[in-house]
Amino acid sequence: KGFSPDGIEFYYSAISQVGFIRKQAVEPQGIIYKVRETKEMIYEQDLVYIKPEGDASLTPGSVYTIYRTLKPIKDADTNKYIGIQHYLLGVIEVTQSEPDYAIAKVVTSNLNMRVGDLVMPYEGQSPKISLAKSQEGLQGKVIISELHELLIGDQRVVFIDKGRRDGVKIGQSYSVYYQEREYLDANATESILLAPVDFGKIVVLRTEETTAAALVIAAEKSI
Repeated sequence: KGFSPDGIEFYYSAISQVGFIRKQAVEPQGIIYKVRETKEMIYEQDLVYIKPEGDASLTPGSVYTIYRTLKPIKDADTNKYIGIQHYLLGVIEVTQSEPDYAIAKVVTSNLNMRVGDLVMPYEGQSPKISLAKSQEGLQGKVIISELHELLIGDQRVVFIDKGRRDGVKIGQSYSVYYQEREYLDANATESILLAPVDFGKIVVLRTEETTAAALVIAAEKSI
């Protein structure tokens, strides 16, 4: 449903950890192959060793996002391929560069980072989200939650199957609804589609060409 927000904005501190879904996976610039003082999990201020991939040049002072790609996602109803989910794990800054590897300090971490995770250039986004006029008439579908919960509630990040090419922009707000079919009486041979029931609201945090990530800001029941 369209609206004019008139400069309203909200603050989302975890914006740097919001992932995305793309048709093609990002080509990594490197891979974590070791953490100093060998440990299973990697935390803030830890030093990690990065092996460059391709012709990447990991120069001191450069900042990168650590990520992991998950299994390909398909539409639950049509089985149509949607894309690859990129799960963002934290941010690192390169402190030292050697001929065959680089050393980096972990700036932020969501506590799931580990050896084998991938490196891509950091794309900063302000945690201040300015609300924007939503795209009139847009009809889409919630694909999955970022953490793959079966029941999705308030303050969770979800992915939808509409993106920039559909007019979706950061800061837009959309209603989440369901619509049921019902028979008018016991003798009816065909069901009718009942009016939509709005039960939640999402705000777009990040957009890709064909998908977007959004924050659930209200949910009367599980999405």
